[in-house]
Amino acid sequence: MAYTLVVNEEAQDDALEAYLYYEDRLAGLGERFLKELTLRYQLITENPQHYSYLHEDKEKTLRRVKIKHFPFLVVYDFTETEVIVYTVHNCYKKP
Repeated sequence: MAYTLVVNEEAQDDALEAYLYYEDRLAGLGERFLKELTLRYQLITENPQHYSYLHEDKEKTLRRVKIKHFPFLVVYDFTETEVIVYTVHNCYKKP
């Protein structure tokens, strides 16, 4: 069963900021970032239990998945029907 993906505003802003940064550095790199992000979104909606809990989350509800080739994590939680993405976190920035 695939879950419905819900991406909150902060995560959308994070992704846009990363896209613009990479696209400014090299034409097409921002597109590669979005492609990898979209793939991660697809994978977590197919099997959200597969990925590790966020270490800083004492309640063990938030999970994380690394975006391949980029220093970013998708931080999310899920319910019976939805995957909720809270942030697309840049690992080079302090939380």
